[in-house]
Amino acid sequence: MVMEKIYKRSLIALIYNVVIMAFGVFAAVVISSVIGKTIIAVGVAAVIIVWALINIYRGARTKVILNGDKLFIYDGKREFDYNMNRIQLSSEQINNDTFYLYVNTDDGENEVFDLSFLGVMKFNELIEDLGVVGEKSEAIKLHVDK
Repeated sequence: MVMEKIYKRSLIALIYNVVIMAFGVFAAVVISSVIGKTIIAVGVAAVIIVWALINIYRGARTKVILNGDKLFIYDGKREFDYNMNRIQLSSEQINNDTFYLYVNTDDGENEVFDLSFLGVMKFNELIEDLGVVGEKSEAIKLHVDK
């Protein structure tokens, strides 16, 4: 029997990203109002707020499902379906708040998924379950040229 594991956003990571984006919007408004006129500051703020809301919405909808040898990644409106036997995975963590999963297929396609909204604990659990790190991961063989 194959057990399905679902990884969804973390409420703490969601709140953290909203706060960081709010500070970014505030800083952009202050800087643009000092440099330019009020109308420019309002325009810059509007663009940044829309961009931040889109990123928060996409991040909140991010979901990863691991079901046996199948990997499903839902990134905003995009859906990806992978066979675990036909992909190579790697990951990157930056400052325990930004997390990327890299998927390289046998066809040569490369995708990068920002999984920051999963939070550090869920992301670490995911990459261990995927075999990127931990006991399931493959040993790296080094060759020395003499």
